[in-house]
Amino acid sequence: MKMSRKGKLGKMGVVMLAIGMFMGGAGGFNASANESASTSAEVDIQDLITAAIAQNQTQLTIPPGTYRIGPKSGQNTILNIENANNLEIIADDVTVIGTTLTRALSVWNSTNVTIRGMTINYDPLPFTQGKVKAVASDKSYIDITISAGYPHELYTRLTVYDPATGFQKRGINHLWGTTASWNADNSLRISLAGVGNNVAVNDPVTVAGGPGAGGIPHAIAVERSSGVEFHDVTVHTAPGFAFIEANSDGGTVLDGFKLIPGPVPPGATETPLLTSVWDGIQFKTSRTGPIVENSVIKNAGDDSFSIQSGDYGVVKVTGDEIIIALRDESQIPRPGDRLKRFNNSPEAVVVSQEKVPKASAGIDPVILQKIDTAAQYTLWRFEGDNYYKIKLDRTSPFQAEDFIFSPDRMSNGFTFRNNDVYSPGRGMLLKAGGGLIENNVFRGGDKAIVVSPEGVSDSHAGAGQDLTIRGNQFIGTGYHHYMPWSDQAGAVSFASGNVTSAKAFNTVVIENNTFDSINGLNLNLTNVNNATVSGNTFLNPHQTTPNNNGADKGIDATSVIWVKNATGVTFTGNEINQLGPFSTLKVNVQQPSSGIVGADTGVVVLNP
Repeated sequence: MKMSRKGKLGKMGVVMLAIGMFMGGAGGFNASANESASTSAEVDIQDLITAAIAQNQTQLTIPPGTYRIGPKSGQNTILNIENANNLEIIADDVTVIGTTLTRALSVWNSTNVTIRGMTINYDPLPFTQGKVKAVASDKSYIDITISAGYPHELYTRLTVYDPATGFQKRGINHLWGTTASWNADNSLRISLAGVGNNVAVNDPVTVAGGPGAGGIPHAIAVERSSGVEFHDVTVHTAPGFAFIEANSDGGTVLDGFKLIPGPVPPGATETPLLTSVWDGIQFKTSRTGPIVENSVIKNAGDDSFSIQSGDYGVVKVTGDEIIIALRDESQIPRPGDRLKRFNNSPEAVVVSQEKVPKASAGIDPVILQKIDTAAQYTLWRFEGDNYYKIKLDRTSPFQAEDFIFSPDRMSNGFTFRNNDVYSPGRGMLLKAGGGLIENNVFRGGDKAIVVSPEGVSDSHAGAGQDLTIRGNQFIGTGYHHYMPWSDQAGAVSFASGNVTSAKAFNTVVIENNTFDSINGLNLNLTNVNNATVSGNTFLNPHQTTPNNNGADKGIDATSVIWVKNATGVTFTGNEINQLGPFSTLKVNVQQPSSGIVGADTGVVVLNP
């Protein structure tokens, strides 16, 4: 995922007009709140922001109105907030409609910036919408009539919806690798072996793309910043994610953030079914985790919310200096960051870092050969030229070919509370620790919460510790996107097949949650140490034929709770109510496991 702010600009949108209505002083700038919607033709938001930053203003009010704008010449982001400090931007009743499919808002290298009330949408939309006109007899293609008011574009990222619910249709599996073409009658053909399985004529569909030519993805991006807050900000769609933060000091707040379908487009009669064309919200490689509260994430094209982190490959060691390879350019460790292999293993602190070319870094040819020949998703797969010389505060405790991580680049210490999540992908993908997940509603996803490093190295990179999952509702997950090849199974799933030298997850509390009408496995506790499962209610489990998630890994989807390779797990006061006909296994404990307490007495079945 490219995070650059600059670059070659594609097709320009409407150019913003400057009016030069600036006032000096640190007390703030307030354009007239009595301006009508015609303000959009008179006010240049970017110029207001630039002037406020230059003049060290503490507050800027954007006049209410609808602003149809594209990037300025030489830019590929529509609105840039750069090098700002202690600035509050009030954008109540302000709608920004991006006329170019590129990033709408970037916060870069800034501290204590607050944005209130803005709505972001795009015209043209980064997706089209319609209904199924025909399904091939061999299920190899579907033809789609595009609805009035939606773009006629050869987009390929297909989602099929249930006409009754407006949510992704059950029984639709992964639709990866589709291609698009036009039929003679101007309908859109989406082709892929099996794409028509469980699809019917008149099923609603969306077909999405991404950023336009020269554009960069994601509606909102925060990079190399701290103390950034978004209050009551709404995103209707995005050419990528709705929000991403990367390589920041963190502490970001999203309060009342809404990713929800937008209004009916001009010339259309149907409300949009899709929001962001890819993930909803993602945080990655930041020092401190976010606080996300009172927010809504709906109908995202993939995962609703994720916190991402990962490992480094040590490719050279010389005394107190090491050279590491990064899997992602946002991973760069900074001075003061700790490095280690496991949570309880020796660590060192970064004193300085310097990017070095791979070709001249003096890396052992044997290691270079491993990197150059590594296949996708394998241990030595390091794409790009992201190699850094790191000076440590001591002689390196690491050896060449070790895989290490920084616990200070995991967005640890997050809060996710009082949110409503309703998207077909994973509700939450978590590679961080020290977090609270409380009083949320997760509906309809293929899984509600997945805690997994998704890595290939034997390290604690991305493995969450010290997690509390409390008071949440998990409703109707597991009915699509089946993954028999993955250990990510269950409405709430702890999964990490790559961590073998230690337990991947330590100190977990799962209490007072409600699991309601889940298809297949409800709770997966694999590779977990010191977990407490108490006061949870499992309503109506296994009323339908279970999915096959985890089947290739030996996970039994007819279980309500699965425990494997776990130690010190205690069950108290949990109830299974209305256990369905597709299960008799309330707690399935698999070896190797030890110290499992209350598997019989701490989980009771009511009204079987």
